[in-house]
Amino acid sequence: MTIREIVMELEEIENKLAKKDTDSECEMVAELIDTIIADDLELKGKPSMITESKILDVLVKIGIESGQIGQA
Repeated sequence: MTIREIVMELEEIENKLAKKDTDSECEMVAELIDTIIADDLELKGKPSMITESKILDVLVKIGIESGQIGQA
């Protein structure tokens, strides 16, 4: 998955969260998107320090904090 695809998926998640009035989660996703884009721009031509694993870790953390993960 490319960084562009990851950002597009995160933007879709952000839009869905916005419809559910989950402001803090939207802000967390927006910050993650901004960080990924900034890092990508900064690291153009250099080996990427952002791994899929790191991104997934952040997404799981967001899910747990928002109550979307771990519900029975």
